[in-house]
Amino acid sequence: MSSFFMTKYLQYGLALILGSLYLVLIPDDDVANIIALAAILFFGVPHGAIDHKIHLKFSKKSNVKKFILIYVLVGLGFLLWWVLMPLKALLIFIILSAYHFGQELIEDNAETPKDPILNLSWGLIVLVSPTILKFNELLPTLNFIGSQPISRIPRDLQLITVLVIHLLGYAYVIYLFVKKVLFKAAVIRLILFSIYLLLSYLLLPFIVAFALYFVLFHSINAMRHQFFWMKDRSADYTFLIFLKDLSPFTLLTIVGMSGLIYYLDPADWSVFFTYFFVFISLLTLPHALLFDELYVSKNTIHQTKE
Repeated sequence: MSSFFMTKYLQYGLALILGSLYLVLIPDDDVANIIALAAILFFGVPHGAIDHKIHLKFSKKSNVKKFILIYVLVGLGFLLWWVLMPLKALLIFIILSAYHFGQELIEDNAETPKDPILNLSWGLIVLVSPTILKFNELLPTLNFIGSQPISRIPRDLQLITVLVIHLLGYAYVIYLFVKKVLFKAAVIRLILFSIYLLLSYLLLPFIVAFALYFVLFHSINAMRHQFFWMKDRSADYTFLIFLKDLSPFTLLTIVGMSGLIYYLDPADWSVFFTYFFVFISLLTLPHALLFDELYVSKNTIHQTKE
């Protein structure tokens, strides 16, 4: 059995076990929120902690200090956008994250050459669809971000919008299958994953379902892609070296975010979620740009070898 399928069995198995535990135990909201956010922070955030090593493989003229400076400046620029135009910054963050999530999902399941439409359409399924489905649950946080109250979305409209997003994503992968761009197995894997994701958001609170996806699927997949990308360029690159490379910026991010949240002292969970995801967004922008470069170079190498 290939390592790909072993990884998938492990991911779906853990997601099923953890999701079932939540449904059986139904912990207090505070407990569930703390566990979910801790999982995102300690096991999800590290998948961007090796960006500096990947960047140095692209540019031998660059160095870690210069990379960190650019990373920080990009993040601070986006923070200024959050301060001046919070709702527009939120929209940009959602679109950027959707594309990034879709790109990782397509790379993991289909290994196609760069296709922005495919990446974005499946990013909408992964992120925008759950956000609309759980929109009313997220209203306290959304209202804290914006200067004007946001109205609830009728349940029927939520379900219709989610259905349209899914059908458009399915239609495009079927179109690519007919054009012989995607294999049948990739189409089936994508559709099955979208069904799992939809069920998880229907059964679980948004933050719990998101943590399961972000940690068990997106982060694990991304780190696996990073490791083999580095190994392709350094024959003696090992998993222990990979963990060592991840450690410095993982610890720095965890300490930095924890200290910032403690200093800001949010009054309730809606405020806490706002601070938490704004901080994540500052890391996501430069990280997503680098990952796009990584995936394009990965596919280029594969095409050259073929």
